[in-house]
Amino acid sequence: MNGQGEEAGHIFQIRWIPKYTFVERLLHWIHTASFIPLVATGLVLYLDTLKPLAQGDAGQWMRLVHRLIAVLFIAEPLVYGILQPRRLWLHIKEFSFEKDDLGWLKNAFSYYVRGKHDAMPPQGRFNTGEKINGMAMIVTWILFVVSGLIMWFGKGLVSAELFRWMVVVHDLTTIAALCMFIVHFYLAVAHPLMWAALVSMRFGVTSATYAAEHHAKWYYGPKRAMELYEAKKRNDSH
Repeated sequence: MNGQGEEAGHIFQIRWIPKYTFVERLLHWIHTASFIPLVATGLVLYLDTLKPLAQGDAGQWMRLVHRLIAVLFIAEPLVYGILQPRRLWLHIKEFSFEKDDLGWLKNAFSYYVRGKHDAMPPQGRFNTGEKINGMAMIVTWILFVVSGLIMWFGKGLVSAELFRWMVVVHDLTTIAALCMFIVHFYLAVAHPLMWAALVSMRFGVTSATYAAEHHAKWYYGPKRAMELYEAKKRNDSH
């Protein structure tokens, strides 16, 4: 990436800092590439208006495609855990919620709608919204895998009642995951404050300026970030 630009006749250079590894970025895009066709084929099998497309040979192919892509969907986080177990554990730990997350939720409307990030308490490498999205991905992945495998291999082996419940769980999980995906896609692609998210997932880096403003705990460290935050609040109150 070229971090140089020109503004008002002055040359400036953006300082980029690493955020994601190549493996993390690759598996992120594999996850996205598997989730979309899984939803598309799942909706064909689920929605009454589309069920004619799931009849006969076309329906058999639709089910086969859904299951083959499901294998990829299941394998992606497992591969991550094998290749970079410490990074995976680091991610999971960073998704834990803290006291400052309540302040983030309180000011989230002003942050996302009015663009006021100054009032937000300092965040780590992932802000509260990203933590929610990350935890939702973990929970929905578990629910997809458990319900999907029982639906795939459990017919005739588990009770009819349990099988029906797994269908309900699978459908509700799809709705929840799709809603989270739409929000995530909008914030990453269209929201003006979140431009760095797409850059970091494409190139693995984010600008130091952006990190200092939006992820101060990660950039400065928790203690220094809170000192700067409290000092700014005192200055703003005068």
